[in-house]
Amino acid sequence: MPIEISSLLPTDTAAATASAVTPTTASLQGSRILGIATQVRRLVAEGREICNLTVGDFRPGEFGIPDVLAEGIVSAVRGGHTNYPPADGLPELKSAIADFYADELGLSYSPGSVCVGSGARPPIYASWRMFVSPGDRTMSCLPAWNVGYYAHLAGSRHTFLETSAETNFFPTVEQVAQALPGTRLFVLNSPLNPTGTMIDDTVLAGIAQAIVDHNRTADRPTMLLFDQVYWMLTAGSNVHRSPVSLVPEVAPYVIHVDAVSKAFAGTGLRVGWGVLPEYLQPKMKALVGHMGSWAPRPAQQATAAFLRDRGAVAAYMDDIRGAVAARLDRFFDGIMGMRERGLPVDAIRPQGAIYMSLRFELVGRGFDDNEAIRAWLLEEAGVAIVPFQAFDLQAESGWFRLSVGAVSVAEIDQALQRVEDALRRLHLVKADAGA
Repeated sequence: MPIEISSLLPTDTAAATASAVTPTTASLQGSRILGIATQVRRLVAEGREICNLTVGDFRPGEFGIPDVLAEGIVSAVRGGHTNYPPADGLPELKSAIADFYADELGLSYSPGSVCVGSGARPPIYASWRMFVSPGDRTMSCLPAWNVGYYAHLAGSRHTFLETSAETNFFPTVEQVAQALPGTRLFVLNSPLNPTGTMIDDTVLAGIAQAIVDHNRTADRPTMLLFDQVYWMLTAGSNVHRSPVSLVPEVAPYVIHVDAVSKAFAGTGLRVGWGVLPEYLQPKMKALVGHMGSWAPRPAQQATAAFLRDRGAVAAYMDDIRGAVAARLDRFFDGIMGMRERGLPVDAIRPQGAIYMSLRFELVGRGFDDNEAIRAWLLEEAGVAIVPFQAFDLQAESGWFRLSVGAVSVAEIDQALQRVEDALRRLHLVKADAGA
């Protein structure tokens, strides 16, 4: 008979965990988004109709990966290309990424500047390990995805720069410049997860110039981790730019992070990369190599071929941008229509990524905090969204993230009606709205 392992384990699992793991690990919190997702799965299993707007992922039935990419992966597997790739990526993929950046972003990096990993997370984590020692100062703006967790793992003294809807949820140049002394790593993401907003070119250029000016006299430079994983998913006339394209002198200090996960709906393909100064790439290569966080060889080969097929890339991007925009616009128009009808909601028109910032003006009107609003929406309207507290913005401001990658337009229309019905049951319609 097999050995029954559970009978051999401690009964006081909390105490046993605390004694076994490091203090950093013991105090590490799980993702609030994943916690909400667990609740959603439970309600769906009970037969509830839930519009799940929590995950930054794509439902393949709504957003498939490019056909050329899928066919390339299958072909590579059938061709027997299933052994280990080089630790920092296949040469043909690194070359394809460098050429893609030259053509699309106007940045001429060498293939030796590219470090491939299993998604965007390994280059992000490697950047923290490369530049941050315990006790060092790090910085980002609020709200932002996952930065607090990385700061915790690195043991840094982290500064969150407060932002607001009035500044598109990005910091001002003055905020960044004042906080730069002693800062080893500044993390910036645009288009921004969770808000779906983009940083203004003038602000980004000012921040880049502030870093250049600061680093001229700093004992150790401030490095800029620029997470641009959503850069191809811009909305309308919005255009993404790298800080290096705006202020070339900042190039020695910028690490770009990117992946196929968002622009090509390939979250499960696990192909991402860092593009950084070539003199620093060997250090990222060593970290990624020792983590073993290599992207699968078949997916790397297929990505290289796809990036070189500019026609296929352009056609796919037209399709996915249109599909994302149809969903985000439907939500935005629906929410602003409710606002015109006197309901206590607001939103920021989406500018990029797959997210929209949505506000329920309910705190102090029967609700104590964002969590109470979130739970009420889930139970009363069957709509799951994520409070900005999951992105380290602790103010009970009524702001939430919604993500449209896993829903259809029809589901959005149904969800909007349920939200309006639930709000009207609260009897909070403004009398002067004529509703």
